[in-house]
Amino acid sequence: MQHINDAMMEYLKGRRAYHVMNWETFISNPVGVAEHGDFMETLEGELEKIARYDELIATLESLNNSKLRVIDE
Repeated sequence: MQHINDAMMEYLKGRRAYHVMNWETFISNPVGVAEHGDFMETLEGELEKIARYDELIATLESLNNSKLRVIDE
């Protein structure tokens, strides 16, 4: 079971890193976003995705921590 949790955490962190890289690329080189109609909308979309993965990671950590407390009791 732990390997499933570990794999999910790695997946979530990888997806978050993907969107952080997009954010950093868009910020450092806005010319590279020329095919996107609205630069700020594109940034907002990436920020929303980062926040989503932050929330999922925090939720998984919380579930893992609460499970560990139950096992220890």
